[in-house]
Amino acid sequence: MAQRDSHPPLQFVCDVPAISILPAAACGDREKDWRTTDVLGDEFPDKVKNAKRNAAFDANDPPPIPDGISRETMEDLPFSLVIADAQMEDMPLIYVNSAFERVSGYSRNVVLGRNCRFLQGPLTDKKDAEAIRKALDAGEEITIDILNYRSTGEEFINRLLISPMKQNGEITHFLGIQSEQPKDRAFAERAARLDEQLREVQHRVKNHLSLLLSLIRMESRKGADAQGSLKVLANRVEALNLLYDEFSRPGESEGNTVALGAYISRVCSALNMLDGHREVRMNLETDELRISIDSASQMGLLVSELLTNALQHAFEAGGDGMVNVRLWNSEDSNTVCLRVTDNGNGMPEDVDWPNEGSLGARIVRELTNRLGGDLEVESGKDGTAVTISFSAATLKGDQ
Repeated sequence: MAQRDSHPPLQFVCDVPAISILPAAACGDREKDWRTTDVLGDEFPDKVKNAKRNAAFDANDPPPIPDGISRETMEDLPFSLVIADAQMEDMPLIYVNSAFERVSGYSRNVVLGRNCRFLQGPLTDKKDAEAIRKALDAGEEITIDILNYRSTGEEFINRLLISPMKQNGEITHFLGIQSEQPKDRAFAERAARLDEQLREVQHRVKNHLSLLLSLIRMESRKGADAQGSLKVLANRVEALNLLYDEFSRPGESEGNTVALGAYISRVCSALNMLDGHREVRMNLETDELRISIDSASQMGLLVSELLTNALQHAFEAGGDGMVNVRLWNSEDSNTVCLRVTDNGNGMPEDVDWPNEGSLGARIVRELTNRLGGDLEVESGKDGTAVTISFSAATLKGDQ
């Protein structure tokens, strides 16, 4: 199979290996390891072919994807997304988007109907695969870094975010969002050292994949401004991904808390790059503050929404501007304040944001309420300022 261009972030594993799979390029030209098939018209590893397609799966008439999710929306997402059927034997893939194809090197007509354990290989850690299996058996969300293989045989570190999907209270599917991570020699040592801490992150950061899934459903229903919606979804995924990465950084984690200033700084930097507004400058000022992992996950999404709103709506296309993000602790250390300002166009006078507005406005309102915050908005011809005040004890998890 010809090698395809890399397009991070991607990849997904949804079960433990029953056999070890060596993709084509890892096998060289050994006839016992791969062959060309008339059906596929390309080199296709026998070991992948032997990962049998579910007998009930008809490639010409695949099972429907869950209600409320648009194939068109998922197809154009800038990150990899797959869906596995939890009610069919061996949990086969019933949908992969084009981003998955680009990075894995496998076309969807090859992988649909098969369990995606074939992405694992001889050096995949069995403990990681077992952790995934246990989460799936229990119907739980999981985030984990695991060694996978492309169709070329190239190894890569795959960060998996897996979430069950339910209909009428019953798990019908599993959704996977994937992010390719840098691979270095210190990975194994670092992973072992952080194993317990990262598993605690997986336990604490709850319901956020379910939130993303609901966002995908809502964006699918909207239909309008598809490209803008997909960009916003990418920003939301990146905010959660950065939290996991922040907790993995040596010296950054203490117990079950995260350095909020460092995390928010990385969120701001990443979103500025992702959004592509090179002409809009960003200034960040933060005090030192450690908060709980669960609070940090919601703060990251909150900052992501506020920045995305400013970058997309405050400035004319191609126009320059400034966005300021300030995070500070009150003098008595009892209150934490987040303030995001821009010098853009200001909001329309007839819009009571965030009580009225887009999905992003509703998310800001919901996250603020979850964190027990008080939100104030000032907007005029000189720009917009959003200030949210939180109880420091609440953010730290003391209440």
